[in-house]
Amino acid sequence: MGSDLKKTLNKNLAGKGLRNTSVDLSVLKYYKQYAKTYADIHNGVVVLSDLTANWSFTFMGEIAERLHLSSAKRKLEINSIWEDFLLERVHPEDLAVKHALELQFLELVKKTEPKERFRYQANSVLRVEGKDGQIMLMSHQIIYLATPGQEFPQLALCCYTLMPDREDRQSKKNYIFNQFSGEVFPLDKQEMKDVMSVREKEVLRCIRAGMSSKEIAEKLALSVNTVNRHRQNILQKLRVRNSHEAISIYNKMYDQDDTSL
Repeated sequence: MGSDLKKTLNKNLAGKGLRNTSVDLSVLKYYKQYAKTYADIHNGVVVLSDLTANWSFTFMGEIAERLHLSSAKRKLEINSIWEDFLLERVHPEDLAVKHALELQFLELVKKTEPKERFRYQANSVLRVEGKDGQIMLMSHQIIYLATPGQEFPQLALCCYTLMPDREDRQSKKNYIFNQFSGEVFPLDKQEMKDVMSVREKEVLRCIRAGMSSKEIAEKLALSVNTVNRHRQNILQKLRVRNSHEAISIYNKMYDQDDTSL
């Protein structure tokens, strides 16, 4: 993942007052109203993330009741681009696929002509734990929103809506879609394999074996600082928060009988 995105995703808040956003406030206001309307009409959860400020706005329809979200978790703003209040309820396997698809989506649109980028969306199906442990199927869509200026991406919109309980999960559910041409791009495991360098794969294999940074450094003849830098690069490239999620996601990029990791 490019250095520009890494800087964007890890950008700190300017302070407790005004946030350091690169998005025109009138544009942000417009999309906030759209997100609220979508959530109300579809009874879903909509998250509008300002990637330039590491900040999100959440809007919830009646599905919040079935998700049994507390009042505190229904707050409008989050000091993060990650909707952890919902992601922590997603089945780990589905979360791994979701992140892998989003990574493929980002790499695809970054290589697309600027005027074409906003015609694409990524779709996935998630098993989400609701009230009293009930498992619900939810559809997730993510799109990057058009904003003035050269910086990309600035805004992302994630929409979660309820699906029929008996939806056929064997059909194609995880894909990228061009809303103008109708072209579909399924989850590409082979492309995902090439995201990380050979050294990063070696480090991740050691992490999966339960080795500490010091043990990895000794095994690979590296400094501890270099190992830690590789670990951070892995988290950034796979867009995850910890090594456990990184291992889960990367495992999903390989067939069960593939031991090359």
